[in-house]
Amino acid sequence: MTQRRNNMNYPGYTLVRREDCPEQHGVLTVLNHDVSGATVLLVENEDTNKAFGIGFGTFPSDDTGVFHILEHSVLAGSEKYPVTSPFLQLLKSSMASFLNAMTFPDKTVYPFATPNETDFRNLMDVYLNAVFCPLAMVDKAVFEQEGWHRDADGTVSGVVYNEMQGALASPDAQLQNALERAMFPDTAYGFVSGGDPASIPALTYEKYQRVYRRHYSADNCCITLYGKMDMAEKLAFLDEHYLSRMPKGTSRPRLTVQDQQNGVRVHIPYYTENPEPDQVQCALAWYTGAFADRERQLGVEILLDALLGTNQSPLKAALLEQKLGADIDIGFDDSTLQPTLELVLRGATAETAPKFAVGVKQAVTDLLAGGIPEELLLASLNAMEFASLERPGSLPDGVLDAIYAATGWLHTGDPALLLHTDKLFASLREKLSTGWFNDLLKNLLLAEPVQVIQTPALPKKNEEDAAPARNDGKLVLDHPLTVADLGDGDRSAAGTVEPLAGAELLHHPSKGSLYLNFYYDLGECTPEEVQYLDLLTDILDELDTPEHTARELQTQRATWLGNSMACISFWTGRQEGSPCHAKLTWNMSLLERNLDKAIALGSEYLYKTCLTGPKAEEAFARVLSQQKLNMEQQFIRQGNQYAAVRAAAHYSVEYALSERCSGVTGYHFLCGLLEQADWAAMGKKLEAVREKVLNHAALTVSLHGSEEALAKLRALLPGSAFAAQGRTAAKPYTEVLTAPVNEAFIIDGGVNYDILTWPMERQADRRVLARIMSYEYLWHNIREVGGAYGTGMLTRAQTEGLYTYRDPHLTESYETFAKAPEALAGREYTEKDLTEFIVGAVSEMDSPKKPNAEAKELDRRYFCGITDAMLAADRKAMCSVTAETIRAQAADLADRMANATRVVFGSKDAVEAGKQLFDRIETL
Repeated sequence: MTQRRNNMNYPGYTLVRREDCPEQHGVLTVLNHDVSGATVLLVENEDTNKAFGIGFGTFPSDDTGVFHILEHSVLAGSEKYPVTSPFLQLLKSSMASFLNAMTFPDKTVYPFATPNETDFRNLMDVYLNAVFCPLAMVDKAVFEQEGWHRDADGTVSGVVYNEMQGALASPDAQLQNALERAMFPDTAYGFVSGGDPASIPALTYEKYQRVYRRHYSADNCCITLYGKMDMAEKLAFLDEHYLSRMPKGTSRPRLTVQDQQNGVRVHIPYYTENPEPDQVQCALAWYTGAFADRERQLGVEILLDALLGTNQSPLKAALLEQKLGADIDIGFDDSTLQPTLELVLRGATAETAPKFAVGVKQAVTDLLAGGIPEELLLASLNAMEFASLERPGSLPDGVLDAIYAATGWLHTGDPALLLHTDKLFASLREKLSTGWFNDLLKNLLLAEPVQVIQTPALPKKNEEDAAPARNDGKLVLDHPLTVADLGDGDRSAAGTVEPLAGAELLHHPSKGSLYLNFYYDLGECTPEEVQYLDLLTDILDELDTPEHTARELQTQRATWLGNSMACISFWTGRQEGSPCHAKLTWNMSLLERNLDKAIALGSEYLYKTCLTGPKAEEAFARVLSQQKLNMEQQFIRQGNQYAAVRAAAHYSVEYALSERCSGVTGYHFLCGLLEQADWAAMGKKLEAVREKVLNHAALTVSLHGSEEALAKLRALLPGSAFAAQGRTAAKPYTEVLTAPVNEAFIIDGGVNYDILTWPMERQADRRVLARIMSYEYLWHNIREVGGAYGTGMLTRAQTEGLYTYRDPHLTESYETFAKAPEALAGREYTEKDLTEFIVGAVSEMDSPKKPNAEAKELDRRYFCGITDAMLAADRKAMCSVTAETIRAQAADLADRMANATRVVFGSKDAVEAGKQLFDRIETL
């Protein structure tokens, strides 16, 4: 097969090289298009979740966010698809597992992935026509909608403008921008690629057009085709319909190299209504060498993980012992022309923050005096090598490859550069005992850093101061999808259940590595006990055992396991009464040969960690302070998630538990423990609840692996700490729900997250209604007209709701929500409309999952009683939706929404202006 491939011809293209790539389980081919000069990478393998990506080199020269605005704009209508929102219409009806676009500091990438061949052809044509033939270049209304415009009252608005108001509201974002400006004062990396709201209104339509024509050319792009498909057909389509019509220009834009700014120091304020003296932050940053030196950059990543990855890692532990602040974060970006690493001290004061640079230098010097422990480096190397093979996360592999290809091409001309890692790991493994990593650490962190200190302060008082080319029609695709394209859905892998060592053993074959998941039932726990268990999962990494220190145990886990973590999981079941199933979960991914190590390490980690004594008490104070800081940042960045959970908690035990552990209630619980600081009492409570759950609660052990692994587990489990007789039977978790309250929480920043939630029992066909609400009504009225970055309707097990994301409005958005039922009930729905909505809704059920996620989904279905027959019935219900169904459901919404619960995370001004909507208001 490889020989046949090597003899392939590529009409219209010049073959640069062709090579096997075991990391991608296939063959890579690099081509240059003869007429246009475009670079094309083919990644041929057996992955049916096919992907496409096209990336352009885009280098900002100011803070207007022009490339971010262009990213939004080109997807708002093109010559072949001259409708106002082709991207929106694709979202409604495509079977894509990923569909988006991304603006980076130095590139813009337009990727998608889909398992359906017809869908792939449609999407590729829409994307290519969008980027090469956008109507935004002749229709200024697109620029004004997506970028910025002035309303009648003089207020500036626009989708990107409002998005960046929210994105730059957090102190973290402002600190990051200041740091990049200090490190790269003379190059593209010193500008805010997404756009600074203070500068966005300086962008003119004429400059926007010029920048597009300079950068969106075929000779300034890299195209990736990934997966199992007819590559010759796709290449011919690219050549005939696009690339051959675009002769290459005289030169393409290039990045410039920045002279290093070692020793630069900057002070910036962070304006907040509630400045606290212990919220000062200090960021230190260093350059890490050339992008093209991939061995060095991977070495930096391994080094940072080994020395700073956890509170117990030697360098981070030494820095925390200096008590300059509450936490230290690390950042490393090796995707830019000049990669950088940074350390950020959080929770510092004006007195301690300036001492951070000296503290880092001293801690590094002390560490180098004894040398970096080789076992730490080996553990981090093993963990990263495992992750590079498993590729965890939600992005499809083909989308990742498209981003990597654009990055490698941009900086070196080689789109395949980042797809090869095996030799890098092998080379670094040989360097572990040579002192190479010690030299790397010395060269990096003993150099003078760039420093930015950020101090909170009260806000300053404001001083006084042609016919459209597009139409509102429907997107007309060459090959529109139909309900027949959906198929019948995949059947779940057959599993087995058996009793073993006092537990329930569940087994499924695995599509990837071995996955071993332990689920302790929490049905006997009180709400407070679950809160303490949730804290326990955050603290376990910090704790010693009789056999190992916390650092040693983490090293062992990283050496022998691919990934391991404890958490609280909860789901609403499909059984009668919609019970809530809550579990203390311990997840491990590993190679089958390490199963015995997994059982031993899991037993020690869960059962033997020391929860009392001075070291444990220090860990409690440290971790809870870090958690509090993190939640305060998340309120600003992801307020919609916190608001949605808060509102749903009145109607659903699942969301009440989520709110109790990780919502506003959980935040107040953390704050209370920090104020009391009775760490000895906390240790005793943790011991008691651990004993109750680990030794007495029902346990399900789920193995996703081979029959050989199952036989081995049967032998290992009875002699382990997991074995226990007399466990209680599993039962639903319950707690009393609170009466609905309309609430507003004031956060820093100039945007709002508006939520409206009401109770609604599970009904599969309402997913179609939710898509219509999201993409037919809310998208236009909240996003295009109102200027919010995001909006939609969600229908879940026991609740439904509407939301906005980074919204400049509050009262106006609730008024828009209220008009939705009448608008949806009164409109006409053609057969084509319904087909698009149904295809989009049903395809969400079939979105491909990576093996680790697939294993967890099978476990969830088991606990929730979800069968293939139920999923088939859901599918049938959605496919049977008619116009009458939608109109009846929409009419019914008015009564439900009239009694719904409002929760907002928003700005002080907006909340005060809309205070009549709320029963209570709180400043976070």
